[in-house]
Amino acid sequence: MTWAALFLLVMAVLVYSPMLFYMATAIMVTIGAARLQAWLAVRYLRFERYAPPAVRVGEQVTVEIVVWSERELKRPLITIRDHLPSRLIVKDRTHSLPVAPSFDQPIRTRYTFTPTRRGRYVWERLTVIGTDAVGLVSLEKSYHTDKVELEVYPTPLQVNAELQPILGWGASDMDSGATAGAGLDPRGVREFAFGDPLRYIHWRSSAKRDKLMVKEFETGSGVSINLILQRTDGTDWGDIETSTFEAMCSHALFIASDYAEKEALVVFPVHEMAEQIAGEHPEARIRSVRSLLTDLVPNSKSTISDDIFSLRGRLREGETVVVFVAEQDPALPDTLMGWPGVQFTVIVYDPFEYINKKKQSAKPNAASAPEYIGQLERSGARVIYLPREEKVR
Repeated sequence: MTWAALFLLVMAVLVYSPMLFYMATAIMVTIGAARLQAWLAVRYLRFERYAPPAVRVGEQVTVEIVVWSERELKRPLITIRDHLPSRLIVKDRTHSLPVAPSFDQPIRTRYTFTPTRRGRYVWERLTVIGTDAVGLVSLEKSYHTDKVELEVYPTPLQVNAELQPILGWGASDMDSGATAGAGLDPRGVREFAFGDPLRYIHWRSSAKRDKLMVKEFETGSGVSINLILQRTDGTDWGDIETSTFEAMCSHALFIASDYAEKEALVVFPVHEMAEQIAGEHPEARIRSVRSLLTDLVPNSKSTISDDIFSLRGRLREGETVVVFVAEQDPALPDTLMGWPGVQFTVIVYDPFEYINKKKQSAKPNAASAPEYIGQLERSGARVIYLPREEKVR
């Protein structure tokens, strides 16, 4: 229309036609009014964004955006486009419906997506696209809102093998379905928490304090599981969605959740101290494990044998250590020797199941090689091979 108005204006001058001049002027005024309306449509707005704090990989996320108009303007429909972080890999994303903001009245719109990669993501920017009433002109404006953080934790993948952990330094009721880790020597009393067995209620303390108190036992008297993931730089093999390290995180979350629910002591000893998490409730422990696995990145300069060797003096007799490896570490078999009373289980992945052989130029030194598995077994470790599984969506 702009070019048509200019053409009519030129012709009006050339042929000295007032009628063409009026037509050109009318078109230009219409365009100007449309641009003004589109300009006002995307200004003087206020936004709030709501998203769930944590979801698992493959779980649908619904993000709600609330918009207010800060001026008493009659606006046409606007479209809101949220700027997700570039690191956040999603599928099945929908678009938010157009809305017409109203003064001092919240208008809501939402969109959904499915994250396919674990991680912690923060974003704050969105873009508003507005037009005039008849759709002649389209303008957009970016806004910065309060930051929203989304934790995408791994999808638990079942480990189809019995770990057979050994017991710690006392009795354990885990196999009978009762509380695990409740030994013979009470340490003290604490306030009752959801999930505590009623048989451990300390009635005398409960009567004194007018609330339920339970006996707390020495930690480590039941099953103790230590999980160590190979996170050395260059040992993660796979594509942008599924890799050996992603599989390790998913399997580790399943094992940790399973044994934490049975009230075993589950520790990631490279990243945390057993003393710090010994008193955590099973549900809180599972949430902290999710957060820990969400933040793990396979870019460490140390090898997995270095990580295990650094635990000398911390692992005690009666503990079980589960090691996750995909790439051969030549020093690992020797490192696993000489730990009296400590049981090692090594979960092995085949990197060739995760890489695209046509596109991948480098070849992994797979820990699943038979000769390497033989070295691990001769060191006294129990080796479990886990084939690739697709994550549950």
